[in-house]
Amino acid sequence: MMIAARTLHFRVLLGAQLAVVAALSAGAYLGLFPNHLPSVPHADLAAHALGFGMLAVFLDGALGHRPLHGGVPFPRLGPALVLAGAGLEELAQGLSPRRSSSLADFAADAAGVLVLTGIARRICAGPVGRRS
Repeated sequence: MMIAARTLHFRVLLGAQLAVVAALSAGAYLGLFPNHLPSVPHADLAAHALGFGMLAVFLDGALGHRPLHGGVPFPRLGPALVLAGAGLEELAQGLSPRRSSSLADFAADAAGVLVLTGIARRICAGPVGRRS
């Protein structure tokens, strides 16, 4: 697949993921969703990891896997921006009467970003040739 077409796909997916994350976040701040599900322990941590991890994958792809600093492949700009946003969002939760700020939530955000962008990078790199 051509690079421009791949970037376009990532941009479309990024738009969809941003809409999902924004809707879920707004619903949580408005009190439309429960703070936790007692029947599913740590479900919120899995949601944090998947939500922010997928956001990082799509932003990273939309930015063409651009490095944060020139010449150094890691860290990349997209995941770094998502982690910064996740940190700010966790701080903002502490100011809301309906939400609570949690280091565990931010750790889940970071884990999702690192794991999912690592997997996506390997997939986007294509097959690795075998040496004889």
